[in-house]
Amino acid sequence: DYKYIELDKISEKKGLYDHLIYKSTLDKIAKDSICFSVGGDNYCYNNWHRWETIHEKALKVGAKSILWSCSIEPFMMTNEMIDILKTHHLITARESFTYNTLLEKGLNNVVLCSDVAFLLEPKKTSLPKKFIEGNTVAINISPLVVRRELKKGIVKKNIATIIEYIIKNILLVPHVVMPMDNDYALLEEIYKQIEEKERVSLISDKLSASEYKYIISKCRFSICARTHASIAAYSSCIPTIAIGYSVKANGIGKDLGFEDYVLPVNGFSNEYSLVSMFKSMMKNESFLKDMLQEEMASYKKKANINIKLALENLNI
Repeated sequence: DYKYIELDKISEKKGLYDHLIYKSTLDKIAKDSICFSVGGDNYCYNNWHRWETIHEKALKVGAKSILWSCSIEPFMMTNEMIDILKTHHLITARESFTYNTLLEKGLNNVVLCSDVAFLLEPKKTSLPKKFIEGNTVAINISPLVVRRELKKGIVKKNIATIIEYIIKNILLVPHVVMPMDNDYALLEEIYKQIEEKERVSLISDKLSASEYKYIISKCRFSICARTHASIAAYSSCIPTIAIGYSVKANGIGKDLGFEDYVLPVNGFSNEYSLVSMFKSMMKNESFLKDMLQEEMASYKKKANINIKLALENLNI
């Protein structure tokens, strides 16, 4: 309920309204329920106690509570959070940083998987008229990384610089388009500032995740701030730079051998930071593409572990 979310924002006592925010969900949890927490990074933010509310209701009525395909920032793992995580019936960690940290914290209910999003099938959709298949760069940028930059305006400056450097064929691809966190609005702002638009396209904000994946899969390179946009590229064997702000980008990048192509948002030292990494990616294009093609079949199999364990808990 948005009313209680707004009240929570101004409340000095965090968590006071959690039971009201999720009342409709809490009322539906019964003994035979299985609660899947599927946000991926639900426990990476200061409002993680909201998910604790749902988890505790599940335990109280004898239901199952599963944290699915997740990443958790190590520095966020307080003793309070660890105690709660230990009481989940199952946790599937989508990258090794989270998995290893949870093991070090004494959890024995965690399994290492790949993100289930690697299994998403692309859905064919129309491509922009200017699009050149196999020779286009997809760029996804989010307000979230802009909010986390250390030097004001540095992310947008880097995007402007990389566009000027590439300019031949570029797609600006939104992924999250919620009112509070809208990629499209930011990309539209960037698009309007581009003088030479002949080879630059802004993709609609009305497509599904499968359709965005189809478009990204037809590109040559991608630069992504959103984790699931980068996963759409990785799983399509498209060499990718992930603009990272948390453990999930670093962990997934490391597990795929792309740790050198994760650019932390606090690593934007000047307006050429992104161009420098992109030049390196172009230089190593064949190697990186071959590495993804060799790795992807087994990596997707690890994503299937999420499905297998889910079905086991559903007794299917």
